Amino acid sequence: MSTYAGKSYWLATYNWENQNYPVDTRVYIQSGGFSNGYVPLFVIVGYKNKVYWDHNSDGFRGALRQAIDEIVAEGVWVKNPVADKVLLYGESQDIDVSTVFADIDNNPISVSIVSNENRDIVSAELNGNVITITANGNNSGSSMIVIRGAAGEFDETDQFEVNVFDPDAYYIEDFETGDFSRIPWKFSGNAEWVIDSASPFEGSFCSGSEDISDNQRADMTVNIDYVVSGNVSFQYKISSEGNYDFLKFYIDGVEKGKWSGITSWKEVSFPVTTGTHNFSWSYQKDSSASYGNDRAWVDRIVFEGGVYTSIEPELSGLIDNFKLYQNYPNPFNPVTDISFSLNTQNHVKLTIFNQKGQLVDNLINKVLNRGLHQVKFDASDLNSGIYYYTLTIKDRTETKKMILIK
Repeated sequence: MSTYAGKSYWLATYNWENQNYPVDTRVYIQSGGFSNGYVPLFVIVGYKNKVYWDHNSDGFRGALRQAIDEIVAEGVWVKNPVADKVLLYGESQDIDVSTVFADIDNNPISVSIVSNENRDIVSAELNGNVITITANGNNSGSSMIVIRGAAGEFDETDQFEVNVFDPDAYYIEDFETGDFSRIPWKFSGNAEWVIDSASPFEGSFCSGSEDISDNQRADMTVNIDYVVSGNVSFQYKISSEGNYDFLKFYIDGVEKGKWSGITSWKEVSFPVTTGTHNFSWSYQKDSSASYGNDRAWVDRIVFEGGVYTSIEPELSGLIDNFKLYQNYPNPFNPVTDISFSLNTQNHVKLTIFNQKGQLVDNLINKVLNRGLHQVKFDASDLNSGIYYYTLTIKDRTETKKMILIK
């Protein structure tokens, strides 16, 4: 009896439109192609939720054998792997692991935590089918957590990584200020990028490329200092001529990804090492033709481990050697971000007052380096109303108003 007798798998093929394959002949013959002479453009082989082969060249026969050999005949397998997680100092997150594992005979599965690589960075506790992960102390880093699902004599493991960041090194640019004032963006090429309110990924605004002509480009760039290794992720959307006009993403001038055609919002993520890096989004057209809206959009850019660095010309032109930005969001409930730029290293005081002029909180009172800084203000213990935040550097101050609505 053949080694493969009694086993099954799923198979899908696709080719140019209207090239149909006969169903009454052998699907594949070793001499090459289908028995009617056609060769599929792509062949996909898989079992359950796992794809073993998705290609248009040689190796199809071996892929079929691999698929059959690796079919789960009995026991437990990982059905829904746990995705990697990100926490900020002191944050916790609950993870439902009730559907991570499955048993071939639908037997009940018990889940346990096998190991936690770095308990000083993050703790992990299991209560029923929920794992609670908590960022411990004020240490940045990562920990790999391994969990096991068991049913009878069978078991399987899954693992996921938890990355912990300092809140001051975890920034989100979602353009909800309605402009590009939150961080020092620069624009180049033949056109700028603009704030777009027609189709954001979330909230009210996103960033979109302005109209350009053939052989032109629109670039949006920012410098970020990664104090620890991390990632950069963002949402993008394209409406362009497929395979010709592209949204391209660069880190330090090296292309990391490019996309074209008509897409909905999609998320991508790229690893980033420590140090200062240049990030650039560029919409580029070829020498002819257009399709769709002929634009690209970007939203919710997350710098995991990054701190915004100032661009020299902008800092050198700051009035009074500093600039205080409007808090975001505003109105807020109950947390908001307050940002300011320093031209030189200075002793900084950032204080909060209520409408009566009474001191509510001292957020900062120390020496800070030049650059752009951001601090979170948590008003959980305060009543709704108008508050003021004041930045004091040497003998100069600046004050802005913010509104707490609960």
